[in-house]
Amino acid sequence: ALDIMVANVQRVQERLQRPILVDNLSAYLHWADDRIAEPEFFNRLAQRSGCGLLLDLNNLVVNALNDGVDAVAAACRWVDAIEPGIVGEIHLAGYHDAGDIVIDDHGSRVHDNVWQVYRHALRRLGARPTLVEWDTALPELAVLLDEAALAERQRAACRDTVAA
Repeated sequence: ALDIMVANVQRVQERLQRPILVDNLSAYLHWADDRIAEPEFFNRLAQRSGCGLLLDLNNLVVNALNDGVDAVAAACRWVDAIEPGIVGEIHLAGYHDAGDIVIDDHGSRVHDNVWQVYRHALRRLGARPTLVEWDTALPELAVLLDEAALAERQRAACRDTVAA
């Protein structure tokens, strides 16, 4: 799978004549024959293809919640396992907890557990461009701007901490 992904990413980058960022996905099942952990897969993909990672923290939290594990701890371990230099952008979003499954629906405010992972990622990786995704059940503009402002305040605090 890694060889195929490397070839496909290289093909796209050659066509576009520039490196791309590849997103870590929400996963609702696991493959029985997984041989390497997902962060290592992305580390190797970036090393071999020259692409970067669009680090979707909401997806990490959703995956952990669906696995029934401590979402913040699992997502932070994932962040700790990734090579910092490959992360080009961070995405935040809301999710829907349907009880028996958590859906990455981008339809609500960013949940507190995602914000916790974001703060950890900023401490580990440094400030990165950040996008708050919101695709469904769009709220008033003020709510969207508030979420963006929350992210920016946390990024600024990270920059201030690194500068001090």
